[in-house]
Amino acid sequence: MHRFLNIRMVIVLVITIISIFVFSYLVRSCSKDQLILAKVSNVVVAPYETISFSDSTRGAEEWLWEFGNGDTYHMQKGKYSFTEEGKYQIRLTVNQKAEKYFKIEVKSKEDGKNESPLINIIAPIVALQNELIVFKGDGNAEKWRWEFGESGRVDAREKKTLYAFKQPGLYSVLLSTETTKYPIRHQIEIVAQYQENDSTDALSVIGEDIKTNLQAIVNGRSFNTHYNKVLKRYLCGNANTIVVTNNNKFNDFYSYCQGLKIIGKSNKTIIENVIVDLDEVNTSCISQLTIIQYDLAKR
Repeated sequence: MHRFLNIRMVIVLVITIISIFVFSYLVRSCSKDQLILAKVSNVVVAPYETISFSDSTRGAEEWLWEFGNGDTYHMQKGKYSFTEEGKYQIRLTVNQKAEKYFKIEVKSKEDGKNESPLINIIAPIVALQNELIVFKGDGNAEKWRWEFGESGRVDAREKKTLYAFKQPGLYSVLLSTETTKYPIRHQIEIVAQYQENDSTDALSVIGEDIKTNLQAIVNGRSFNTHYNKVLKRYLCGNANTIVVTNNNKFNDFYSYCQGLKIIGKSNKTIIENVIVDLDEVNTSCISQLTIIQYDLAKR
């Protein structure tokens, strides 16, 4: 009798141990936090330069590689090359559940090596009163001195700077460097803040569309879909377009969108307004986004 009970206890114990192992395996298999063992060869490449990618995740049977530009790949490993400069986020989805992300920057290896010896000012010719305007010096110099014509003195000493005119009017912006004998001049008209503008309605519609896509990123929708929609439709593919947040914080567009994705996981951020500034040369592209946003948790 005692022998029968001992055998029965051993059987129950064995079944219990097996059940625990099976349950643990199923939990690990179904978990969205499964460890992804994947890699991408380079994080900075030139256009048409080949990158290699591969995955060695245990138990992986299905792969979906998304390259951030609409292209996809469904094999365990392979090679790929980007044709256009910019910043991309590669997403790997394993077994339709677990995900891993890789950031890739595509840029020409000759960037910054062939600057012109002539100094120029890159800035709009018309802007609004109290609007933060980007002024950029173009050319080969080390010392930059900006005079915007309101204060009667040097206002900034960086190659790229921001300035907002307090009063409407016509201003001559002066830029001096150690390589120029006389200052470079740029004339800009500052329009009263509430003056009617024929393009206001069109720009408002664009701002609303960008606002909708940014809010979608905050809400956890597909990053690549909404990021690339704004990037290609409005920014002419320039991921370094400047974003001014709440009039005092500055980012490139890619970094700003990555920040939205991260904070969207922890609190509710509301994109309240998006104001667009068109490029002076290519008026079909946006040169700056001014964004007003707030966190519900802080209100």
